[in-house]
Amino acid sequence: MVDDLFDEACAVGLSQYRQQCFFVGRDLDDHSPVAFQQKQEEMRQRLEKRDIGAVLLLPVQCIEHWLWYLKWHRDNPGQNKNINLETQPRPEAKQAVYDARKCSTKHSNPIVEQLAAGMDIAWLASRSASFLAFHTQVQQYLATL
Repeated sequence: MVDDLFDEACAVGLSQYRQQCFFVGRDLDDHSPVAFQQKQEEMRQRLEKRDIGAVLLLPVQCIEHWLWYLKWHRDNPGQNKNINLETQPRPEAKQAVYDARKCSTKHSNPIVEQLAAGMDIAWLASRSASFLAFHTQVQQYLATL
């Protein structure tokens, strides 16, 4: 559905809001970095035709792992152990972050807000490969402004 609505959303964003950068959340079933890079390149090419500055893709499943890292960091202050949570299945991340494998946004939003408030971006980038990749995309885009 994201792919089907992508061109229309870009057209509206350009014409009505003069957007130059698009953040696209993709719920990829495949955790393969190659599949993600292929999807990112496909969307970049679609936007290139419209002369848009950047598209920043982030897989939705990564966000829950980022939140899990933030929760672990909050719950383990001063710990220097370098853990790899991104290899864990998504249901495990949901359980760890939300204390439930399925939950409503009414339940999850306050948790997300609490974990994201005052987050240590440098720490998260040093622990999560997917966050580092996203953070690098943001930095590269900002450097072009």
